[in-house]
Amino acid sequence: MIELLIPALCLLACIASLLLLRHRRRAKPLDCGLQLAIWFSAWMLWQPPPIIPAEHHISVDSKALASSHPLNLKGVESISLNGKPLSRDNLRDLAPVRLELSKTQLSNTGWEFDWQRQITLGGSLKLKIYSRQPLAENTQISLLNPYGHIEENLELHAGEKVQAQLTTTPKLAGPQLYRVRIESKAGGSHSNPLPILVREPLQPKVLLWLARPSFETAALSRWLRQSGVPAQVMTQLAPKIIRKETLNRLPFIESADLLVDESPFDLIILDSSLWPQFSIEQKHRLNAIATTKSLLWLVSDDSSEEFLQYAAAHSMPLQKGEATQLHSGFGYQKANNPGTPTLRNLGFIAVQPGSSDFLLGNGEVPLFWGRSTETQHLGFILFSDSHRWLTSGFTAEFASLWKSIVDYQLKYLGSQRSVTLSDELPRIHERLTLCSPKFSNQSPFVFSSQAEPQPSGGTAVGSNTRGQCYSFWPQSSGWHQLKTDIKGEAALDFYIFAKEDWPLWQRSINTKETRQMATARLGPTASNHSSKIPLERQWPALILLLLVCISWWRERSLIK
Repeated sequence: MIELLIPALCLLACIASLLLLRHRRRAKPLDCGLQLAIWFSAWMLWQPPPIIPAEHHISVDSKALASSHPLNLKGVESISLNGKPLSRDNLRDLAPVRLELSKTQLSNTGWEFDWQRQITLGGSLKLKIYSRQPLAENTQISLLNPYGHIEENLELHAGEKVQAQLTTTPKLAGPQLYRVRIESKAGGSHSNPLPILVREPLQPKVLLWLARPSFETAALSRWLRQSGVPAQVMTQLAPKIIRKETLNRLPFIESADLLVDESPFDLIILDSSLWPQFSIEQKHRLNAIATTKSLLWLVSDDSSEEFLQYAAAHSMPLQKGEATQLHSGFGYQKANNPGTPTLRNLGFIAVQPGSSDFLLGNGEVPLFWGRSTETQHLGFILFSDSHRWLTSGFTAEFASLWKSIVDYQLKYLGSQRSVTLSDELPRIHERLTLCSPKFSNQSPFVFSSQAEPQPSGGTAVGSNTRGQCYSFWPQSSGWHQLKTDIKGEAALDFYIFAKEDWPLWQRSINTKETRQMATARLGPTASNHSSKIPLERQWPALILLLLVCISWWRERSLIK
């Protein structure tokens, strides 16, 4: 609407001016032409005409693109980018133009580093180092602990492609700042921060729900008691009669239904014979609980067809075969003792297991089939008679067998991050995007690690599979905390790197991101192609000012 309104107003004002001039006795054609020029300049100020020849290809230094002053890219179809490669943040807001890169910017030069940003106290910190091109000179890399002492170092020789690893074990929990020192003859010595968040080990809570008592389940309950794990055991003795027992000082949890997301248990072990007793609502909850809790099934011989359909619905189909007796050499390393009793396999076959699944045993008939990912934690126990190992004196082998299964099912306990960062190397004054399902109801706050932190709210940038996302522009380097509530607990501790940190890695990241942006930007479409670009607005404004001054001078002379 406004596209028609402003030209119409200019036209009406011009006609009114010409009509007023007709009633003047001393009006001349020059005055009429002057009024026409004034209102035409006013229209040009709103919509500058495309009269300047467009420059379709320009050469720009990367420093100009990285600066805060925007470039005028009207009519430009392609840019030859000179200088150092840039990050995605410097290139994403450009107009749709093609990026033409030099051979240096297209080369896979640079270093790459990788380490665990979060580990559990007692675990190993592993720094992996890669170099895509052979080294030009001998280089020494040292891993320093927070006190400045060398934990491990290695010598890299000229002409070699590097693929190495440095390892250490943190001694304290909390945010820890290790450092990596890279020394070479030409580059000198440069120290880079290596931040990690060391968490206290979590004590899992276990729920063992059995359809009937047996020697096997009694041995499992005894092992849970001796392991020190807080557990609650529920055994169905008769219809509507359940024996309830708590182990290792766990308070008894009075709940009408323990199969909910709010359940305090981290590992839920269920007897498959319970499936017919579950209500439709409980079965519906079981379909979702394996995404938030770890669910382990003790599969029995009399498992119903409906239970097998449940397993197939979770992409872990089980096919019933003949039961077999497996001796000690069934592929489990700790049990390769000729004296261990045989285990009875129920004959279930794992149909099309995933490449990352955990299969205990040899061949198609496993003793255990587990799948533990960030979105699914489901496992099936497919053996019995392991209690005979206890009665035969193989207590250590029995404990090692069950511990390997439980450890696999709980490998993501405490390590899942509900908040994800967009950048592997977040830097000061650059955009950082944080995403989480927790951000759906409120905007998070970022606190810096300074003595008097000031909370800063983020800018909502939409949502994706990782949840609602917010962007921040950190103003200081060092450790930062993210909170969804000013008075609440920290949702995430993360580190912001300074501009001078990791120069080799920064160049490698920028090279990769520049190549990706050059591939993604296809330039303007042919229909938008134009050989002219609009005149800049300061020129119509200057012409309008000049014409108004001439009109005033003419009016002044007529009055005299």
